[in-house]
Amino acid sequence: MLIARIVAPFVLLAALAGCADHKGPPPPTFSPNGEPLVPPQWPAKCEEALDLWFDRLDTAHAGMLTHAQLEADALVQYHKMDLRHDGKVTAEELSKYRLALMHGHFLSVSTPGEQGLHGRDNDQDRPGDRLDDAAGDDDNGRHRKGDNAPLPNDAFAALVTDQPDPVMTADTDLDGSVTWEEFRTLVAQDFAEFDKVHKGFITKPEVETLCERK
Repeated sequence: MLIARIVAPFVLLAALAGCADHKGPPPPTFSPNGEPLVPPQWPAKCEEALDLWFDRLDTAHAGMLTHAQLEADALVQYHKMDLRHDGKVTAEELSKYRLALMHGHFLSVSTPGEQGLHGRDNDQDRPGDRLDDAAGDDDNGRHRKGDNAPLPNDAFAALVTDQPDPVMTADTDLDGSVTWEEFRTLVAQDFAEFDKVHKGFITKPEVETLCERK
């Protein structure tokens, strides 16, 4: 079930790319821990990008990753997404983080309010959405306290699609943010889904199943 949930965004992104007659940037690839693996830092082909990500974690060149290795990478990734360093990642933080990395390759995989749990409904803020926690209707206030650079205008719009987000789906208490405990629980579930035969490790072919298109 988790694999289907994670693979679903890739199906949508592939369809969007096809609608553009193969013009524009390729659909982005995300690691199992929600890290955007997009050009120019990573190859455009999903399997190749995931293989390089796998090799980066597999420092012993053993051809396998343990749960501890996956969780350690997830912790690093979590700290990068937690822009306020307050122990929770909101949709706006996640959007700002991705936009900075992905630029023209940015295509969101978040779910809007009525169809899922982690998006925006009727353009209303979810709990913890704004980086500055500002009250009122001033859209120009979308920036962190002390940060003069506003959040890009398309950050909220970019988060609205009909697919679950590989990070925000960890928000099991539905408070609009993802804590480290929630995220590490998702990582453990994903590892178990990869390691169906309970070997205690996962391999490249198992991770590459994230690239499946249906």
